[in-house]
Amino acid sequence: MKKIYTLLILLISFFSFEKNFYALTNISINNNKLIPEFNINTKIYNVYVSSKTEIITINVAGEEGEIITGNGSKSLKKGLNEIEIVSYKNNDEKETYILNIYRGEVKNDKSEATLKNLYVEGYEIDFDSNTFSYFIDGKVTDKRAYINYETTSPTSTVKVTGDINLNKTKNIIKLSVTSENKKVTNTYKVTIYKEIEETEKIEKKTSIFDGKDFNSYELKLIIAAIIVVILIILSILFYFLFIRKNKQYYVKIKTINLKKLKRKN
Repeated sequence: MKKIYTLLILLISFFSFEKNFYALTNISINNNKLIPEFNINTKIYNVYVSSKTEIITINVAGEEGEIITGNGSKSLKKGLNEIEIVSYKNNDEKETYILNIYRGEVKNDKSEATLKNLYVEGYEIDFDSNTFSYFIDGKVTDKRAYINYETTSPTSTVKVTGDINLNKTKNIIKLSVTSENKKVTNTYKVTIYKEIEETEKIEKKTSIFDGKDFNSYELKLIIAAIIVVILIILSILFYFLFIRKNKQYYVKIKTINLKKLKRKN
């Protein structure tokens, strides 16, 4: 039993330490502040520098063996400068972070929570800031949707969730825009209808997690929880099948021996 509990602790520790394995560990730009502060689950940041700043240095920390592009010294034009930081592991793209760097003064409404532009690569949508639902229907063959957007306010934040990987006939992608003061949130919904070929239908697997939006860390926690539950069940079965059964056997033998001693006396 002690060995099983030790194994459980090691499994939980393993998944806890793995939290930052598939993402950058830090982004910093000289002495300038990232808005919001760096977090592995936040992919878009705003940075404000003075109009006199012509060059900035982007410092990025990652895991061992991780290849990072987009870091280093960058020249800035006045106004908005959009810089992408992409990390790779074993030649596969892992994560993409976007830095919106504003050089010079920027007028901003702290309660603004809309998009200025919204693009879906390869498809046309008639975008309007005050229209929150869009539909793409037709011969969609892409396996992934590439969403590009621009916020009306440079300090508002955007969270993208939904069916980025186009695995279903009806794929819904949501972009939640939150104002700087956190008081206003607007959600834009893009629905993409895809014709699933017969081969794709056969290969597609279904589970209780279909349609759920989990990040890599949440999936690891779910797997860890499943393993823990299985080990607990096995421990209980082991106890009842072997340990408790042996105890009952020894008690029975002891009882028989006591009866024999009484008869002799």
